[in-house]
Amino acid sequence: MIDAMDFDRAPFRAELFDAELFRAELDAQPWASYTHAYGSAEDVPGCLRALAGDDDAAAEEAQSELYGSILHQGSVYEASAKAVPFLARIAAAGIRTADVLLLIGGIAEGGTDPDPGSGPGPNPAGSGTARESDEAACRRAVVAQLPLLLASVEHRDRAVRQAAAWAAGWTGTAGAALAVPVLRDRASIETDPLVRAELLTSLVELDPEGSAAAAAGAVGPDSPPELRIAAVTACADIGLPWTRDHHEAVLDLLPLDRLVADRYDHSRNEPLHDICLTLLDRDTGADREAVFALLDAALRSADPEARTEAVWVVTTACELSRSAPARLAPALISAAAEDASDDETGALSALGRLGPSGAPAADLLAARAAGDGDTADRALEALVAVDPLRAAP
Repeated sequence: MIDAMDFDRAPFRAELFDAELFRAELDAQPWASYTHAYGSAEDVPGCLRALAGDDDAAAEEAQSELYGSILHQGSVYEASAKAVPFLARIAAAGIRTADVLLLIGGIAEGGTDPDPGSGPGPNPAGSGTARESDEAACRRAVVAQLPLLLASVEHRDRAVRQAAAWAAGWTGTAGAALAVPVLRDRASIETDPLVRAELLTSLVELDPEGSAAAAAGAVGPDSPPELRIAAVTACADIGLPWTRDHHEAVLDLLPLDRLVADRYDHSRNEPLHDICLTLLDRDTGADREAVFALLDAALRSADPEARTEAVWVVTTACELSRSAPARLAPALISAAAEDASDDETGALSALGRLGPSGAPAADLLAARAAGDGDTADRALEALVAVDPLRAAP
């Protein structure tokens, strides 16, 4: 049984995988009657056999096809749930374990928590209750494989531990009671920064209130950068008050995108943007000012990558908050002036989002618009937005 496996003494050995039995049980399923993104799932068993096989090229192609059919752009289907037990057996045998765990986790992410009072599968005719949704069936199927996911957070391979931690975080309410204690225990001894970040994010997803103290405690400079930014993001997600410690952590860590480039939590792959939008969504004066202060400082950073990240957030903030253009105009104008003539960070183009609040940038825009090329065109377009009279020929 998966939950009885000793992953240290027999780390996913191929001997644990009975290929003949796997194929027989796979072929016993009525795959043609199941559906996925493109209709009949009759092609799924072939993909699963290839994924479990020795031909790396065929396995890679099969994995791609499964992402296109049973996890199509994040959506899941009847066949997705049916495939999960077979995917789990492949991962448990040590066959492309990290990749397969990510596919299982993606299926869980695309699912929803099942009704606690319902069971798996269709309801009997005339029962008066609706058939369980494909999304609920998928989440239920992955929760059934939690022993594998949780055993895998102890694996010797960092990539496997990270993938398992991420996948477990998507098991929702149905999986939280089993997953949270195991993830918390692993987080207390884990040393790899990326795995620690993934563990914290999953704990916050499954138990936000119970994980608030851990998130707040990881914000300081004693934590590795990957964990710090995960902690700041988690604090914002949980709804903790934004403090000077959060502000200083973000500025210390800029630029942020590089710190999450190897994370599996792709829902948070633009940390500055995500944090600022989360705070703006709170719709309080204090949180808006926290965002503006953070962006003002980031726009004045000496690092062009940090300014680029801030410019992108400014364009969104100006769409969401009427007070953003006036508050952020001085810093955005400063960033545009700092850029070379090629509009390195996009600040020149973003000035057009300021509307009349960008009028002080008219001289800079007019000077850049007097040149040739795409940058001049962008400068003229922004000038039209901030000072139409100045832009007139």
